[in-house]
Amino acid sequence: MPDLGGVAAELLEPLFSDVLFAFGAQGIPGRKSKLGWSTYGEHFCEGGDRAYSLAWLIAMRTGKWVTRQQTSHEVIVADGAPYRIGQRGLGHFYLGDRVGTTVRGMKPGRVFVDQVSEVALAWDRDTAPVWRITIGHRDEKDPVIKAWEQLQEILSILQALGVL
Repeated sequence: MPDLGGVAAELLEPLFSDVLFAFGAQGIPGRKSKLGWSTYGEHFCEGGDRAYSLAWLIAMRTGKWVTRQQTSHEVIVADGAPYRIGQRGLGHFYLGDRVGTTVRGMKPGRVFVDQVSEVALAWDRDTAPVWRITIGHRDEKDPVIKAWEQLQEILSILQALGVL
């Protein structure tokens, strides 16, 4: 007669395998309190299906980074009207300076104050030179994920060289 524990394990394994502690959830209290009562429910991150592992931590970090609130808009300014664009002493503002702008169609009195993240001068034969200024956040990669990918690349190079 076989051991009853082994038989029970074989019969019950599909019920508890990859179920207990399979998924992790992490709330962001500071973000939730700022959003008020109307918040999004959940965001599933790829790699978050093995809870409490390194892959899970990276997936949670990626989920936080992807769902963060950020604003960005583009402003077109003709040089000298109403502001001059240039470095200190040569203009009113330039890359990295904080400026306030309004968006046409918004309620009057609302001003968005953010850093200038990108400045580009564009012109051709038919149009006068204009500055295309991006105010707000650029789409950047999560710095932790970027560092992790660089570490993996270094380790793969070391392995290819036969050091590891």
